[in-house]
This record gives sequence, C-alpha cells and structure tokens, in this order.
Amino acid sequence: MTSNQFYCPQIDGQASHIVLEGAEHHHLARVVRVGEGETVWLFDAAGNRYRALVESVEKNRAVLRLLEREASEAAGVDLVLVQALLPARKLEFVLQKASEFGISDFIPIETVRSVKSPGDRSGRKVERWARIAREATKQSKGAAAPRVTDPRPLKRLLQEPGEGLRIFLSERGGKPLRILLSEEEEAGPSKPSRMIVFVGPEGGWTEAEEKSFRTAGCEPVSLGRRVLKAETAALAAVAIISHFWKE
Repeated sequence: MTSNQFYCPQIDGQASHIVLEGAEHHHLARVVRVGEGETVWLFDAAGNRYRALVESVEKNRAVLRLLEREASEAAGVDLVLVQALLPARKLEFVLQKASEFGISDFIPIETVRSVKSPGDRSGRKVERWARIAREATKQSKGAAAPRVTDPRPLKRLLQEPGEGLRIFLSERGGKPLRILLSEEEEAGPSKPSRMIVFVGPEGGWTEAEEKSFRTAGCEPVSLGRRVLKAETAALAAVAIISHFWKE
C-alpha cells in the first residue's frame, strides 16, 4: 500500500485522469513532495478509493491517472458517535481520533452540563469539524469520512426516530460494554447495522437526562469502575466497539 492519500470531493470512475488543485495539490507537491511517476491513493466524499499514478506536478495543479478502484471497505456496523459539546480542543481531538477508528457519523449535542453551542458560528464550526474528519480519514487510509452535523439539543435528538442499537455511557451503572457486545454476538449471526453511542459532557449526565435515555429505549453501559474523562470515555467506547464489530 502506498503511504500517501489525497481527498477529492467526487471521483468519476469513468474518467481516466483526476486533477488536484488547492490545498490537496499543496499537500502533494509542497508538504509530502510526491513526484512524477509515484503512486498515491485518492478518496472522495462517497467513500470511493482509487490508486492513481502522478503524471505531472505543476505549479498550481497535479494531474493523476486513475489505475484501479479499491474494493469497498467491509461494511461492519455504522458507528454513530453522539458527543456532548466539550471545550473546542477536546471536542476536535475526540472527532479526529474517532474518525481514525472509522465512525460513520459524528453528532455534537447540547446538554445541561455541556459547553454552550457555537450558535451563529455553527456553520463555520461544522465546516472545520468536517475538515478535521476528512484529514483524519485521509491519514488513516480510510475510504469514507464521517458525516458531521450541526449541534442539536439532546432532547430533540432523542425524539427523532432511532434505528439500530442505542446505548449511553453511564457512571450510575449499566451493563459492561464488553458484555453487551458479547451478548449481541451470541444472540445470532447478524449484528445491528447501526449503533449509536451517547457520550456525556465533562460534568456527566444529569439524573433527568439518564431517565430520558431510558424512556427513549437507550441502554446504559459501563466502561468499568473508574471515572474517565469525557474524551477518554468516548475513544475507549469507540475502540472497543470497532474491535468487536468493525473489522
């Protein structure tokens, strides 16, 4: 496998060549200094991934010839991370690392104890978060970057139709996550097609919020006796689920 991968919004599989411009051209030509005759990987927003030959590197663009399309990643389970808003750097760290693990969606939520929503700056924030997700996917050689949504209140999200297995990390008890996953494995050959994991803010969920989860049919789970930081808990859960169900 080649070591460099670059993002194109859309790759036409019927085309023979792709032109890289802007930030991706800069990364290829100036940062990693890929030269003519080298092969790289390209991926797009739809999760397509192609091996390509660099035919020319010009001042403002690079021309690449498509060689072959990689077989789609194993479907596994669509893993949706619903993360209560954290301070900016911590939230972006969680998004970056969770994207490396291959989450399908990242949904930031407003809770009683979370930091405030970016409000009027939400659009710019989401653009930044989507860029972080793409860069992490590119670095980890993934094929599809996670979808990133606008922040929304927890109450509203719980009122939306829920598909798949929905769990929330709780400090007040719950089935150990590894046990839950093992039981699901033993129940039958088919895993849920989608799993939604709710992770709380730095101050944790309120009792009322935990009650609302149960009312909505979400199952409480535990990561053990220790109380983990929000960002640690999020990545521990994603890592465990990925190990069980995404490979």
